[in-house]
Amino acid sequence: MTEMPRDPEDKQPAGKSDPDSHSPAGSEASADRNNRQIREDAAADSSATSDQAHLSQDNAAEPTASTEPTASAEHNAVAGDEADGKNDAVREEERPRGFFREYGRVFIYAFFIALILKVFIVEAFGIPTPSMRDTLLVGDYLFVNKFVYGLRSPRAVPLTGIRIPHTNIFPGYRSPQRGDVIVFEYPGDYGTIEQPQVMNYVKRCAGLPGDTVEFAGKRLFVNGERQDLPATAVTGSRVLEQGDFDVTIYPNGSGYNNDWWGPMVVPYKGMEIELTLGNVDLWRLFIEREGHAVRFTAEGDVQVDGNDVNSYVVKRNYYFMLGDNRDNSQDSRHWGFVPESNIIGQAMIIYWSWDSRIPFTNPWALLSSIRWDRVFSTID
Repeated sequence: MTEMPRDPEDKQPAGKSDPDSHSPAGSEASADRNNRQIREDAAADSSATSDQAHLSQDNAAEPTASTEPTASAEHNAVAGDEADGKNDAVREEERPRGFFREYGRVFIYAFFIALILKVFIVEAFGIPTPSMRDTLLVGDYLFVNKFVYGLRSPRAVPLTGIRIPHTNIFPGYRSPQRGDVIVFEYPGDYGTIEQPQVMNYVKRCAGLPGDTVEFAGKRLFVNGERQDLPATAVTGSRVLEQGDFDVTIYPNGSGYNNDWWGPMVVPYKGMEIELTLGNVDLWRLFIEREGHAVRFTAEGDVQVDGNDVNSYVVKRNYYFMLGDNRDNSQDSRHWGFVPESNIIGQAMIIYWSWDSRIPFTNPWALLSSIRWDRVFSTID
């Protein structure tokens, strides 16, 4: 049987037809979907490419299994070595500077501490003459307590003898006593008002302010009582005659000598001295050392600082100092009384002793002269 031909309009597609495919709105939606799909595919491709690039870079950055360093590593190592070398050189240069700076600071601190101790507390002195034999010998080196009699400002530029004004800063815990071995500023010889430079002497205190001191045939009397000779003192057997004149004896024109001296009162603050034409020469130097001018007038009057006077009032306390080597000592019998302001301190201890008269060019003789029995002995 022959099949009748179909009408072309009656033909159907194999798949189900989309009702929107033939409308304008449906065409636009389909185009948007396609464009989105294209963009997503492009983004995915770009991300994959970027991941591959990063992976390549990471692989390139990783060191290879080879034991030889890369050029970059070699450069860094060389630079590090150079930097270490420079640091070592800097440290080597800074080490001497730091050493000298540190020890220089220590030296400066030690110097100022020692200077303060020397000026105010304790000072070392050497004995150059035998005037205190046998209590102190030539070449004895001793410590002096400068605080015991009161704290005073320096009387000279430190380490020099240049005189400067000084004053009492703090009172001591006791005053000088008879028998004390004392270091003091030398007041000057029998014709000197004031020494141009500070010189220090050491003697034994024999008279206090207000004491009456007298030598009679080498025997010392204080306030009428005979004083025993210190155990370590020495004196000769020869006695000068009373009236044997000695031009170096204080006071000038007194007629005294080493073995016959006084009696004289040791001046004290507030003491009134009667002045006459007969005794003014005995007291002239004393008054001038207190800072006053003394002269005679044509009428026979005595003037102090241009004023007619018949008495003088003492301004300070004084002490009478004696050497233990009575026949070979320049002391208050020769240059007068020592003002309290001139006292430096009390001799305490001998820290070293040898014969300093032996030159250093003969070291073996100098070393053999060390008196070990006197080292660190106290002074009585």
